[in-house]
Amino acid sequence: MAVTKIFHVLLLFILPFQKVYAAAKGKAKILFNFYFQDGTGGDQIYSNSKKEEVDVIEPMLFVDYQIDKETNISAHVVFDTWTAASDTEIDGNTGASGSGIDRQSRTSGRFSYKKDVVTHAWSTSVGVSSEYDYQSLNFGGNWEGRFAENNFTLSLSPQVFLDQAKDFDLQTQKTTDFKGRFIGSMDISASQLLTATDVIQFGYTYIYMNGMMNNISNTVKVLSNPYGNTYSRIEERMPSQRNRHALSTKFVHAFTDEAAAHVSYRYYTDDWKVQADTVELGWRFSLFEDNAFLMPTFRYYNQKKGASFYKRTFANVENSMTSDSDLAVFEGHRYGVHYSHILGDRNWFKQDIYDFGLSIGTYAYKRSNNMDYYITQFSVYAEF
Repeated sequence: MAVTKIFHVLLLFILPFQKVYAAAKGKAKILFNFYFQDGTGGDQIYSNSKKEEVDVIEPMLFVDYQIDKETNISAHVVFDTWTAASDTEIDGNTGASGSGIDRQSRTSGRFSYKKDVVTHAWSTSVGVSSEYDYQSLNFGGNWEGRFAENNFTLSLSPQVFLDQAKDFDLQTQKTTDFKGRFIGSMDISASQLLTATDVIQFGYTYIYMNGMMNNISNTVKVLSNPYGNTYSRIEERMPSQRNRHALSTKFVHAFTDEAAAHVSYRYYTDDWKVQADTVELGWRFSLFEDNAFLMPTFRYYNQKKGASFYKRTFANVENSMTSDSDLAVFEGHRYGVHYSHILGDRNWFKQDIYDFGLSIGTYAYKRSNNMDYYITQFSVYAEF
């Protein structure tokens, strides 16, 4: 059993797929995401329909260029377009014609600069995102140190988001002006090669949020008479601050040169009193002399405590109120499979293309509070 080959299999579980390419001047990847959500448990929906239907089409472009042995730059551009039943219902006067916004869109991008030497690597990035009710300017960085002959790695990744978001005024039936939101985060992760076939990874994430937290399409039902049979809709009211914490661990084992599996666990909590556990299992099988792989996965999510200010209906107006189903108590199960295949070198328009490949993934998720979603991903990638 070749140790280096098994170690490469282990790395494919630890690192993002698009980064595990052979050395080349440039790399490009085009990814298409198709997302469909169907739900009937949305007590936050303005029309009382409870429908949480959403469909999203999301093309993404990733480009990476190696300037020299130690330096590379990368960029990615994302364009989303979607329809959401809740947005269409509540935004009836936000469109230029007064008929609402049927299909919305978002454009975002990020540019990164990275230095990678033998013992460590660091990178910095800047990104922007814009849609009609949300704007973001964000900055990030990453430092990775390698120790004990690369058997142990430590990574620090800070990020800052300077966001602005709009709310919806039910009295005027208009969107408000942009309001500020600050988000700062720190990711700390460490991985240790235990044996030739085993890797363990630990992580901690802290996120601080301050500013306007309301979702533009969310409302709550409040009792409007003393007899308990008539309710009025008002905007949800969220705290202006949130501290979020997540602890995670992942264990990866290579059974053979062609097969490996991982199991991971994540614990989440915040000062809104939300608590959740996540367990994920994955299996990776190499095919066609390592030119392809198949990876089925299973994920279980248990949000055992919801937000302290979550209720389906409210008897009185309170300082903080939400009926958002994402902040309730629920369980979720996700099943998925991903397949990728490197088809080989090509020459197109007198340009050599290396390791041209295709990948496809599909995922199905079912939540205990009446929400399902389905994702299909399709991508092409190449080096040049």
